[in-house]
Amino acid sequence: MTTPGPHHAYQASLVGTWAFQDKTLPFVKGTLVRTAIFEGCFFQVEITGGQLQIPIADGKTKLANYQGLEMEGYDNVSKSYVTTAINNHIGSDEARQIGQYDAQTNAFMYEWERELLPGLKQKNRKVLHLIDPNQYSEEYYEDQNGSLKKTRELIYTKTMAK
Repeated sequence: MTTPGPHHAYQASLVGTWAFQDKTLPFVKGTLVRTAIFEGCFFQVEITGGQLQIPIADGKTKLANYQGLEMEGYDNVSKSYVTTAINNHIGSDEARQIGQYDAQTNAFMYEWERELLPGLKQKNRKVLHLIDPNQYSEEYYEDQNGSLKKTRELIYTKTMAK
């Protein structure tokens, strides 16, 4: 149960350095570096984006580069993909995403719930489509009034293999 298997290989195909760009918002762009750790059982993802207004305290913000850190893997026991994500934008929370891979659509689908404000929980979905070895996309959805609405689409292009 502790060795990487075929499920880990899907994620291993994403190892490398990627440039990303929001499909509709040109200022949302940056770099993502995914590296294998623990003999390919997990993957560390470091994200550096452009400058955004980052919340600091008491309703104030400052202009700073977006940063994120994620740990991805396949849980052999629960038979699901897992991601734990933290970032410096919109809250100091931790998001644990749980997902599955669909070989027919060549996509991962993750779901999670966030509580950015006390008592205000929101369901989220991320769909990662593997387009080819050098490109993938991520679509983000949020629950708005009982239905999931697409809020962002990022396009990733591989710039360097790891």
